[in-house]
Amino acid sequence: MRPDRPSSAPPHDPLFDEPGEMAARMRDVDWSATPLGPSRDWPAALRTHVHLMLASRQPMYIAWTHDLLALYNDAYRPILGDKHPRALGSRTADIFGHDGYPGLEPVFDAALRGESAAFENLLVPLVRDGYMEECYFDVGFTPVYDADRVAGVFCSVIEMTDRVLAARRTRTLARLTDALLGARDTPSLVRAALRVAGDNPQDLPFVLLYQTLTGEDARLLGSVGLEGEHLEGWRSPPPGWFTADETCVHDVEACRASAWPELVTRVAALPLGGPGESGPRGHLVVGLNPRQALDDAYRDFLRLFSGQLAAAARSARLTEALRQRNEELDARNRALGAFEEWTHDLNVNHDPYALIERAQALAWSLLPLAAAAYYELDGDRWFVRRMLGEYGNAELAAAHAAGMPHATTMSLRRPFETGETDFQGVYDVNVDQMAPHVTHVSATAMVPLRTSRGVKGVFGLAVFGRQGWSSAERTIVETLGRSLGLALDRMEQMADLARERERLAARTASLASANEELEAFAYSVSHDLRTPVRHILGFNELLRKSFGSTLDVKPARYLEVVEQAATRMDHLIDAMLDLSRSSRAPLQVRQVNLDALVASVRVELEADASERVLSWRVAALPLVPGDHDLLRQVLLNLMSNAVKYTRTRAEAVIEVWTEERADEWAVLVRDNGVGFDPRYANKLFGVFQRLHRQEEFEGTGVGLANVRRIVRRHGGQVWAEGTPDGGATFGFSLPKLA
Repeated sequence: MRPDRPSSAPPHDPLFDEPGEMAARMRDVDWSATPLGPSRDWPAALRTHVHLMLASRQPMYIAWTHDLLALYNDAYRPILGDKHPRALGSRTADIFGHDGYPGLEPVFDAALRGESAAFENLLVPLVRDGYMEECYFDVGFTPVYDADRVAGVFCSVIEMTDRVLAARRTRTLARLTDALLGARDTPSLVRAALRVAGDNPQDLPFVLLYQTLTGEDARLLGSVGLEGEHLEGWRSPPPGWFTADETCVHDVEACRASAWPELVTRVAALPLGGPGESGPRGHLVVGLNPRQALDDAYRDFLRLFSGQLAAAARSARLTEALRQRNEELDARNRALGAFEEWTHDLNVNHDPYALIERAQALAWSLLPLAAAAYYELDGDRWFVRRMLGEYGNAELAAAHAAGMPHATTMSLRRPFETGETDFQGVYDVNVDQMAPHVTHVSATAMVPLRTSRGVKGVFGLAVFGRQGWSSAERTIVETLGRSLGLALDRMEQMADLARERERLAARTASLASANEELEAFAYSVSHDLRTPVRHILGFNELLRKSFGSTLDVKPARYLEVVEQAATRMDHLIDAMLDLSRSSRAPLQVRQVNLDALVASVRVELEADASERVLSWRVAALPLVPGDHDLLRQVLLNLMSNAVKYTRTRAEAVIEVWTEERADEWAVLVRDNGVGFDPRYANKLFGVFQRLHRQEEFEGTGVGLANVRRIVRRHGGQVWAEGTPDGGATFGFSLPKLA
């Protein structure tokens, strides 16, 4: 059930005092009218995770209860698209039931069973802008516990769609470049291009290559992705498609030709031509991915694909007159090979400046450079952190050493603010207000190095004495910038992860030390209290004897109260010592006969309840791995509780049985006693937690805490179920030996 805006403002809850839209929306919701109930009554675990989520700038999503009711923060809204804001408070299955949830349902189910999961570049199809979209995410699914049960799932999400698509398209372009190297004529060029296109049916569902003849006439040279009758209609292109010298998008009759279930309904027609040519020599027709919008990145990919194809076609047509162009294409392919080799070293080298120096050397070997400088913004000035080559004169070197103002150095400011590479084929000597010192600079390329934190710096390249950047050189520069940015981003993430691991390790060690000291303290205090308590009991008895029958009723009652209180204290001290010993003593794990163990506990309990009618229903019990003495203590606690809390019954019925599961045994004890309110089940296994008055049922409030501690030391879990006056079932699990 999705929360509605209340007619009157709900009570103020400081949980929603965070800034942002989602905090405001949650603040305005009357949660008492939803399955989650009033926000002030939410479990502490849920409130903690909601506070963390609303304060975070990382996309986060909480699916609460086994209905997976959705709560999310501002950073998660773009992932929902037009599902926001109705998704707030709705069931996850209702939000994503027609796109992402069917594939993720097993993951959510596993998380609700207590199993965490993390995925990188996980494909999650989503309908968020009116169509089924191909989306990828780095996502972690973490169970959230309320006491000893999983109450919901916490999801931290980073959308990786752009990066996955960019990597896939870059691989296609790299493979296309490699394939075209061996193409020496038109037929071999067509075969190579179609073979590469067929390896990427997501972005290129089908591809048609045409040779332009005269006017609107064109001849189909080859195709991939279409066959039979679907191909026949494309033997000749529709009239008017190839009259333009730019990319055109057309709606077509739906056909099944993609890697997805959706039909292809749109195509892009791209001219295959080049500068200096009177018109395109051919056209590339591409079926468009039905699960991706034709955005700038997709258009750029298609332009690069067609551009490489056109360049290769020109190389196949031209001879000596285009030798220089062929050499540029060869340089671009050498660059891609060098980038691949360089990328293999990223896992070894973790120094960002060493990576930048490597990139400078690589650029120097592939381009006719005079200088390669890496700039970082410090305050309001740009400083050179790494330099290869020369400045050209002492004045320009001094200006760099003093730091160049961000406000006026437009060659650096533009790429920093736009995030786009700034190419100046003819360098404008006035652009950076250093005209007297830069007259020798003829061309520059300034590449912003972007990471997930923003622009880290600018990778600058300069040429002296030669103007212009060829298309191959631009590709080298841009590819180098993208590769270096990705490497630096990965390095930052690895450094963050290392710091987080160190912090968690230190915190774990600190908690372990504190817990050990606390247990030692509890043991010492409990041990030291035993003697004075027994003195109280002893002297109380001496007083009673010394007065004999002369003692009045009221003093006798006083002595009786003292004796009862001291006896309860003595029992509590014994329980605390047992609790401490259960944590300190090493486990002696062996095969334990549960049948024999339960039988011995029954004998002990029946001796103390001989006047009562106890009906035991004990199933055949297996051998289980564990510490014999500690497991006896667990069963003694559970079975003695069953005897105690059935005291009001004419006949006490106590059942003991086991359930075999995939990798564990579950041991259960059920009684027909007074039961308990299931809302407080999470309190039962805490120290000094009691749901009944001392006058009704005696006890220390330590026994079940001891049960939980012993079972957890064995690697198992404990749980309890019950209803008021309807009996109770207590259970624990023991892992099977591997």
